Amino acid sequence: MSDYTLRRLAEWTPHSGVILGWPGLEGILKDYPDMLAKATQEVSNIAQAIAHFEPVTLTVGAERIEEAEAYFSEIETPFPIQLHRIEGDSMDVWLRDFGPVFVIKEGPRDNRSLAGVDYNFNGWGGRYPTPTTTEFAEKFLRDKRIERIETSIVTEGGALETDGEGTLMLTESSIVNDNRNPGKSRQEIENELVRTLGVEKIIWIPGRPGLDSTDCHIDALARFVRPGVILLSKANEAKPTEWTIVYEEALEILSSATDARGRPFEIIEVEEPDEDLFEPPPKGALGVKGIEDDRAVRSYTNYLLVNGGIILPQFGDPAHDAAAIRAAQMLFGLERRIYPVLIDQLPILGGGVHCATQEVPLIPEN
Repeated sequence: MSDYTLRRLAEWTPHSGVILGWPGLEGILKDYPDMLAKATQEVSNIAQAIAHFEPVTLTVGAERIEEAEAYFSEIETPFPIQLHRIEGDSMDVWLRDFGPVFVIKEGPRDNRSLAGVDYNFNGWGGRYPTPTTTEFAEKFLRDKRIERIETSIVTEGGALETDGEGTLMLTESSIVNDNRNPGKSRQEIENELVRTLGVEKIIWIPGRPGLDSTDCHIDALARFVRPGVILLSKANEAKPTEWTIVYEEALEILSSATDARGRPFEIIEVEEPDEDLFEPPPKGALGVKGIEDDRAVRSYTNYLLVNGGIILPQFGDPAHDAAAIRAAQMLFGLERRIYPVLIDQLPILGGGVHCATQEVPLIPEN
C-alpha cells in the first residue's frame, strides 16, 4: 500500500500561476498562417488577462522564442509573463489537455509537495498528436523539477472536472473509448482516476464520441462553480443535433445526482451564443483540430478561475455575451473580478480559455 495520496484541488483554490502555450510553426496549423497568427494572438491576449491576477508561464518552441521575447517585451502587466523555452517546433495551444494535471502529494506527518500527473496524451485519441505535445508533460515536469506521476490510463485535463471535495465529473465518451483506453473497463479507469486525483465519487455523463475533436470534454459542458453548484452550458441550436441531446442528458443526470458529501446540486444554465451569427469554418481546413467536421466550441462554461478573478470568454454575440457576464456576477458577486476576453479563432479550433490554460495550485499550509 502506498505511503502517500494524491489530491486534485478545485480551480478556485489559490494558484502559484497558470501555464499556456504558443502554437509552433510546424504544428497542426502550419499550412494555415492566418489561423496560426489569430490563435497566437488570442492565446497572448488570454495570457495578458491572467497576468492581471497571477503569474503566467508561456511555453514557446525554440523556433518562436525570439518572436515571443520581442512581443512580450512591449507588454506590461501587474504580474509577470515568463517565457519557458520548450524543445520541439510542433507546439499546440491546448495546454489543459497535453500538459500535466497538477495534484498535491500528501505523505506521512502532513508532508505535502506539488506533483504532476502525466496522463499519456495521445492527440485526443490519435486525431492530432505531434511530437512536442505527446512528450510535453514529461519534459515540462523535468524542466521545472516537479515530480511526475505515471498512470496506466490515457486522458486529458479538459476531461476532468473536480470540486476539490471528493467529486469528479466527466463524460464517458472522452475516456471510456478505445481510441484512448482500449480494453479497459469503466471500473478500471475509475479506479485509476480515484488513485491519481484523490476523488471518492465520479459522476458520469454519457457525452458522444466523435461529436467534436475531444469526444465531448466536460469543461465545455458543465463546471463546478463551488461545491454543490454547477454551471451548465445550455445548447442553442436552430436545428437540434446530438449536442442538444448531450446537454439534455447532462441536465437530467445532474438534476438527480448528489456529490461525494451527499449534497444535491444547484444548477445554473448559461445559453451558448446564436450560431447563425458566425461564419462557417474555412473550406479545405482539413486535419486541423476543431475544424474537420467538428462543431465549434462556443461555451461560456469554458472560463478560467484565477486568483481573485474569472477570465470569461466572449464570442461577439452581444446579447449572450452580456448574459454570461450577468451570470458570472450573480455566481461570484464581489468575490471575483470579471475579465472578459473575446475569442474567435480558438472556438473554431475546438476550444477556448479553459482549454488553453492549466493552473498550478499553491500547496495548502494545512
